[in-house]
Amino acid sequence: MRSWKSLSMPIAAAVVAACAAVPALAAENAWYGTWKMDQAKSHLTGQTFTYTKEANGLDEYSDGVTTYQFTANGIDYPTLGGQTESWTFTGPDAWKVTDKLNGTVTSTSDVKLSPNCKTMTTVITGTRPDGSAIHEEDTYTKVKSDGCLEGTWKNVKTSSNSPGEFIISAGSAPDTMQWEIPAWKETVEGKMDGSDLPVTGSEVPAGMTVSFKMNGANKIDIAVKENGKTLSEGEDVLAANGKSFTGTSWTPGKENQKETVVYVKQK
Repeated sequence: MRSWKSLSMPIAAAVVAACAAVPALAAENAWYGTWKMDQAKSHLTGQTFTYTKEANGLDEYSDGVTTYQFTANGIDYPTLGGQTESWTFTGPDAWKVTDKLNGTVTSTSDVKLSPNCKTMTTVITGTRPDGSAIHEEDTYTKVKSDGCLEGTWKNVKTSSNSPGEFIISAGSAPDTMQWEIPAWKETVEGKMDGSDLPVTGSEVPAGMTVSFKMNGANKIDIAVKENGKTLSEGEDVLAANGKSFTGTSWTPGKENQKETVVYVKQK
């Protein structure tokens, strides 16, 4: 579900990776191939979001860019780009959250708060478009309280069975590249000229685009948008030996909460 996962995974973070492929359009095509995330060297925690009780009785989620309202009544509430989220109680300070895209379930999450309301755990399950199982566990600590669920939460621990793998190859037109995440069956193709390119795939929210532009020989700037609104920004830095690169992404206005992902070339 989008409220627990950073928007940069898989879409934005892997797009950050894809953008580093642009130098492959040069003579040796050094960036073409299969790349895989090195989870041990990556930093995927530290991001925050807030739940606020509104005057209409609903809770509001906000990460500083994405905002939506909901309550635990089993109703599907709109979130982002054709996605919805419904909450139902499973016990005291415990919920089942169901995420859908265009009416089809994409994942479910078991959300639980500790008795003192200072720790939240989530277990996300589902099936990726390639048929593989999703299993992600996250732990959050409350950094500002405004109730039990309400307040500001910080991600302090995450684990996932995501393969974190993608493929970079030449695009169908001259001077273009193609990026593909097989597990999610997502692709993006185009030039590195800063234009917004559509991300395609069965579970990609409507209106999702990415732009990327070279900033020096070994650095690329990236922006992920939904209907023109920037959701995530990032940059890639290529290692001197060409065997790995680091993709860094953040929510606009939260540059101090950066997510860093290290990718290693497999073949």
